[in-house]
Amino acid sequence: MDALTIAVCDDVDIERELLERYVRQWAVQRNRKISVSSFSEGDALLKAFGEGRFDLVLLDIQMQGQDGMQVARRLRETETDVGIFFVTGYDEYLAEGYEVEAFRYLLKPVQKQKLWDSFDKFAARREKKPRFWTLETPQGQRNIVLEEILYLESFGHTCRLYLSEDSFLVKMGITDMEEQLKALGVAVFRTHRSYLVNMAGITAVEQESAVLKNGQRVPVSRRLYPSLNQAFIRYFRKEH
Repeated sequence: MDALTIAVCDDVDIERELLERYVRQWAVQRNRKISVSSFSEGDALLKAFGEGRFDLVLLDIQMQGQDGMQVARRLRETETDVGIFFVTGYDEYLAEGYEVEAFRYLLKPVQKQKLWDSFDKFAARREKKPRFWTLETPQGQRNIVLEEILYLESFGHTCRLYLSEDSFLVKMGITDMEEQLKALGVAVFRTHRSYLVNMAGITAVEQESAVLKNGQRVPVSRRLYPSLNQAFIRYFRKEH
């Protein structure tokens, strides 16, 4: 099991030291190898990323200079896989946390057990083996990784399935695709009669579209917008 590399960034010394102590205690309790680096400002953290990488960042939002949200946006420009835990005394930034795909949003004073639970979920997801799904295409059978599914578009009795970096036709209707994905444990939502979206791929919900992590937008019918928005909030809170 590889060591987990962690960065703690907070401009208040006592709070940064407390977070670092909780992190090290978690590693001892879980018998995990970790490497922890501490930073008192966002610029120093960004510079460190230029010299290496971290698996996870605990990032205060209210800081002198660049705040945590600005730092997170700059990180996401190049570091798409790093986990981000926002640590803050306010809950008003939750919606912005969607934009940078924050894994966790922890309110100060941070409770040790909540932090530990968050670390457990992050470590489990990081080490989870990919799950495959076999589909019938016009060119023959094809195996795909379920976690790479973004959305699908219906064309009668066939669908075009969009993955993170690819798309192809599937010999199956949207209703059957929806039923099979739900049976496989994938959280999907019918945003429109012709579109089915993987909730894990959504970064924001707008009045007429769902914004996906690759920047694409999928249509959302006016009737389904309220339900999608609520489903998105529930999914984010449950998974993050």
